[in-house]
Amino acid sequence: MVERDEELRRTAAECLALAQDMADPSARATLVTMAQTLHEMANRPTTGIDGIVQDFNNEQMLGTNRRPVQQQQQIQPRKNEE
Repeated sequence: MVERDEELRRTAAECLALAQDMADPSARATLVTMAQTLHEMANRPTTGIDGIVQDFNNEQMLGTNRRPVQQQQQIQPRKNEE
């Protein structure tokens, strides 16, 4: 859990750094909101089912659940050359 909290704090700091460079006020506000949510997630103890569900929802919305996606390749039949 400590590793996860540290990653959330680092990502929050990255969001704030990006927000400083944004000219678009809407994009800046979105990044600041994301940073705030990540910071709260890192500093809030997860207790009970409500906390677990909230953490899960936040991770889904913010994309902090960085599991690699495996892709499978299908072998295509060769076309008969004539």
